[in-house]
Amino acid sequence: MTTFISSQSWLILMLIFAASLYLLSKATDHLVDHAVTLSRQFGVSELLIGATIVSLGTTLPELATSVVALINGTTDFALGNAIGSVVTNTTLVLGVGSLAGSMPVAKTTASRLPFLIGSILLIIVASQYPFENHFFSAGQIHPLIGVALLLGLGLYMWLSFRTPAGEAEHKEKAVEPNQPTALFLKEGLIIFISAVGVAASASILVSTVETAASRLGVSEAVIAGTVVALGTSLPELSTTYASVKKGYGGLAIGNIIGANSLNLLLVLGVSIAFSPAGLGVPAIFYQLHFPLAVLVIGMLTYFIFNTKKLAISKREGLILLVVYFIYLLLNLVL
Repeated sequence: MTTFISSQSWLILMLIFAASLYLLSKATDHLVDHAVTLSRQFGVSELLIGATIVSLGTTLPELATSVVALINGTTDFALGNAIGSVVTNTTLVLGVGSLAGSMPVAKTTASRLPFLIGSILLIIVASQYPFENHFFSAGQIHPLIGVALLLGLGLYMWLSFRTPAGEAEHKEKAVEPNQPTALFLKEGLIIFISAVGVAASASILVSTVETAASRLGVSEAVIAGTVVALGTSLPELSTTYASVKKGYGGLAIGNIIGANSLNLLLVLGVSIAFSPAGLGVPAIFYQLHFPLAVLVIGMLTYFIFNTKKLAISKREGLILLVVYFIYLLLNLVL
């Protein structure tokens, strides 16, 4: 497949890229939708569905493409995709969402921020250990850091499952199917086909990015952190805007913070932990991607807590949008 893609013209290459990105998005949507349907049919609570299937589903495109890139040995892609998605979700998606209306932040959502802050700081500091070089030189992240992130993921999921004090877990009444075996087989088959679609489209997407980066003479990190990160965030962009428009701003921002946390804990955790020699970090990450990620996470934290009412205002959303366009510009310049 890689040989076939690399031999195509620019026009065909771009068409393959767009088609694989579209297939990745649609396959992920189908997988999540039918997994939720199956869970509800068997009486799984909404709390458990939201904390696992939906949250993991929104991160599946980044995870799939990063794993494929890792297998192909293109660590720049895996790192750029995860960090770029965090920057894109926090600036572009939340910025556009804020234009649709109020985005209140629940206390349970705000409590996830330490995972976000701690994860990015751990990745940056650990990548320069034992601190023999300055922070603008290339680094290396030991596989044990990936293990630590995955352990953090376990803690994150456990806290997500906990029912807040004084609140009973809402559990949807199970719908008794007439033919449970037939239903299970039908939904299971759709989920399996969707998973195959995710894997296949991710593989094709990574191959097109590798080919494009090679022809342009740029790092995969630049394309993964901008074009791919934007493409995998488009579903979240549309759903966030629609959710805020309908008055569910709190749910929208909760999903974005959750997706960012999983990008660092799950996507990078897997990528780092399963890299035998560790994950190499190009110097460009210290010059651009890491500082921008820390900046936008810091801005998000400040915007949430700078008033007594935990919320993201339209003015703050516009600031985040400006930061996103600066990020795109710097990717072209550096």
